[in-house]
Amino acid sequence: MSVTGTTESGFSAKLKVAKKKDVVVVGAGPAGCIAALSARRNGADTLLIERESYLGGMMTGGGIGGIGINGYTAAVEGNPIVVKGISLELLKRLQAAGGAPPGDPVTRPPIDPAVLMHLLDELMQESNVEVLFNTFAFDAVVEDNVVKGVAVANKSGGQVILADVVIDASADADIVAASGAPFVRGRTKDGRYHGGSLDMQIGGIDVDRFISYLKTQPVMTDEERGELEADRSRLLGARRAPNTVLTIDGQKIVREPRIAPTDWDEVEKARREGRALRIRVATGGGGPMPGISPVRDGEYIPLPAGLDNEWIDYIKSGKVPPLLGATELVYPPPRFASLSVMRHGKMREGIMMSGVYECWFDLTDQEEITKALLFMRRLNKVYLNFLRERAPGFEDAYIVMESPMVGTRESRRIVGEYVLTEEDLLDGSTFPDVIARGGPRGPDAHSVTGLWGDGVTSQLKKPYDIPYRSLIPRKIDNLLVGGRCISTTHLAFGAIRDMATCMATGEAAGAAAALSARLGVSPRTLDIKLLQKTLQGQGASMFAVNEKAREKEVLR
Repeated sequence: MSVTGTTESGFSAKLKVAKKKDVVVVGAGPAGCIAALSARRNGADTLLIERESYLGGMMTGGGIGGIGINGYTAAVEGNPIVVKGISLELLKRLQAAGGAPPGDPVTRPPIDPAVLMHLLDELMQESNVEVLFNTFAFDAVVEDNVVKGVAVANKSGGQVILADVVIDASADADIVAASGAPFVRGRTKDGRYHGGSLDMQIGGIDVDRFISYLKTQPVMTDEERGELEADRSRLLGARRAPNTVLTIDGQKIVREPRIAPTDWDEVEKARREGRALRIRVATGGGGPMPGISPVRDGEYIPLPAGLDNEWIDYIKSGKVPPLLGATELVYPPPRFASLSVMRHGKMREGIMMSGVYECWFDLTDQEEITKALLFMRRLNKVYLNFLRERAPGFEDAYIVMESPMVGTRESRRIVGEYVLTEEDLLDGSTFPDVIARGGPRGPDAHSVTGLWGDGVTSQLKKPYDIPYRSLIPRKIDNLLVGGRCISTTHLAFGAIRDMATCMATGEAAGAAAALSARLGVSPRTLDIKLLQKTLQGQGASMFAVNEKAREKEVLR
């Protein structure tokens, strides 16, 4: 058996075969976990391989405190829930266990990652999905352009695991790249990625004192934002890039701040009712500005310029680490994401989600990842010291936890049988081979350079279809993809990378893999109507409630 992949010497061919499975899923993040459950639900003997010592990926180990960003909900076309199926079952189980707020899912439901971690363990055991922790799948076993399995390494040494179908849910398309299937990196014109991140939770916060401070600060005017940007540019050498512009129904969309005075009565009401005190970053002419949104998901309410000005002064004092070479927007301000976290069924105040929000490096180069990790950890410590010195209410703050995982928004994407585009999303395109839906988040791009304006965010007027062809890599058979590395353009990727959407594509990949293994066919030639009916039977959402005629036509 020959080997095509990252090991030119054919090292994988010399490894012993440890086991044979119907379906092997590589990566136990949002997509991989749901893919494994979906495959097992359809009768496949399934193995889930995870490089960490826990399930859930960024949901449990990323320190972000929620499932998001958009993806569960979109109150458009008469259907308020876009993603259903196994992922919605997971959320309801999580709610019942006290790991998420009760009720219908919101845009970004806060979660207790420890509860979710235990729940995922239980689900795999209940479903008889075999799990292999602390195991890295580093190569694909390929024969005549057909994937036969993967090569892995762990405490037991190197070994080969054979499979009828392999699902790459690694987020970075590791197995696709190793197999010889085509892939792309980042932005089309230069291959640059969305920035990586390193989240942390800060405890010991006097929330009353911090809010009292915020109440005394004036909201930044447009002129003040302009002055702040000019000062930042002079100090940091940051330049402004032209705004990325999208058009929906002839209306231009650019990334702009949403300005509104903070309703402190609503803030206090939210606190009394135990709702999340969310903090957001509104990005526009003045760059990132802290903003608190305690009332409605997705709403940005800017906070005063005081902390931004304090941060610039802090940089001038020289209390920051040497820059990472790839970071053009140097020393981004501390991230404010939330003043409360979900624990044991309730939102608990006094712990803030923070950390390095964006840092630019090659997310497939381990040496660069290591350098970036060291830089981001140092910068997180600087953030903590800054908040202790300059932010009232943070005098006794401390780091509760720092994410063990690098937040990787973007790396490789497969070149599939269909490349989903930003135009598909903006038009709400439908496809005969639909296997999932996405929305309301539209084409989205974080800055890939750190330059102000080098990004765009949009909200869609209606959901869009995700075709099965976008899960199938070109050239290589018996290989499927689920999650953020499916086949899309750079801007469309910014929408489908949401966790709920990743789970939806993972569910489709899992069902397709199991059906293909059972029928002895390639996933490429699988009967699409059989797959769609199977997903429909699992409760997955592929059609809006007002699309009965289309649903009947597609599934007949």
